[in-house]
Amino acid sequence: MTYENIKSLILVILVCFSVLLTWSIWTYQPNLETMEKAKTVQEVAISKKKDAEEIVKPDRIIYHYSKDKQLGTTDIDEINKVISEISRWNFAEFVNVSDDIKNYSTFANNPGNATIQFPDSIPIDFYRTIIEMKEKKIPNFYFDQIVIDTEGIQKDQAFVYFVSSERDQAYRSQVSASYVQNFTNGFFNNAEYNLRYIKYFPYKTTSGRVLYLPQDETKMLQFQYLFTRLDSEKYKNALFKVPSVVRKNYQPSGEEYTNGSSSLRVNYDRNTLSYVNPARSSESLLSSKGLLKRSIDFVNEHGGWTDSYRFVEMDEMTHQVLFRLYDDKGYPIFSIGSGISEINEIWGQSEIYKYIRSNFLKGLRMDPTETTLPSGQEAIQLLESKGLDMAGLQDMALGYAMEKDTKLVYLEPSWFYRYNGSWYQLTKDETRGEANHGLE
Repeated sequence: MTYENIKSLILVILVCFSVLLTWSIWTYQPNLETMEKAKTVQEVAISKKKDAEEIVKPDRIIYHYSKDKQLGTTDIDEINKVISEISRWNFAEFVNVSDDIKNYSTFANNPGNATIQFPDSIPIDFYRTIIEMKEKKIPNFYFDQIVIDTEGIQKDQAFVYFVSSERDQAYRSQVSASYVQNFTNGFFNNAEYNLRYIKYFPYKTTSGRVLYLPQDETKMLQFQYLFTRLDSEKYKNALFKVPSVVRKNYQPSGEEYTNGSSSLRVNYDRNTLSYVNPARSSESLLSSKGLLKRSIDFVNEHGGWTDSYRFVEMDEMTHQVLFRLYDDKGYPIFSIGSGISEINEIWGQSEIYKYIRSNFLKGLRMDPTETTLPSGQEAIQLLESKGLDMAGLQDMALGYAMEKDTKLVYLEPSWFYRYNGSWYQLTKDETRGEANHGLE
């Protein structure tokens, strides 16, 4: 065999070997076990997430039968039933009727109206996630009352009004007449037989605002609870993007976590947990709908609804949203001067700037005791005796004052009133404390 023949043979062998390897690579199928998807960042869940309808709720319902007869309730179970009923109504054909209403203070209180009152204005674009609407595009407006006209049914349609008492604005929507008829028969006409409803009376302030207050004395329970401190390490892991670089420092009043710019302070004397992200303090770009939605989503992201918090205030100018505790009967829980019954969020351009809340949650409840609160008329007389200009009176409500010592959390029943944008506790010794932690 010549040298050239040998080279040709070797070349043929190499080519065949190359083809064999190529075929093996193309047809090879490794036997790999399926791997489950894993999260790259561990999600922190301090408590359960909540839907918007659990956070954004009315705080009272008033049924107007005549000038001298009104029944109302703040009972959370009854409020939930009403909202569940109207959330299926398919609201449509929104029309601005603001110019047709001459007196906003009395419009919602006309006989035959059912008034569902919210603690603050809500963007309709946000609330459409809670109630059904036929139309994809609706006007951009706010409301703090939903008014159901039980007597204005026309053939197969009825009318529901979304009213903003603060902005003197109202939009009328249409719903099927059968919805309002069922509501009238199931709720409106039966309220006087429902123990959750009580008699209310109208009080007109010197500014023309009409408040509806309980006509009789109210029996409420005083509560005492043991408490449990929240795990600050969980909040550190939830609020800082890179928890591993966060340093912990002990202070005389508590502890501080910081990454060099943002800080999380836990104050055992004030019973608060405060997160500050100063780099995000620039002007907010969030819309009203976005501000409220983002505030709820933010707490949901770490399961921060450790108790029955509800939306109560929003200030677009300062980009603040406030949530307050309510008890299981629907009474608001105030913490004048301390803020321990609230969650307060202040937003920067697109991220949280300040987040302030209590650092504990209520635990085991001790045996409650019963007390009797004065009627609405007595509360008004006590308030007038203070010499206040009643034109500044915006609201009054029965509720609880929350206080805490080293062992227990106390809930004391009391009257509260909102005056020129702030809430105060009404006390018989004519002393009052300003809720300066709220949104003013």
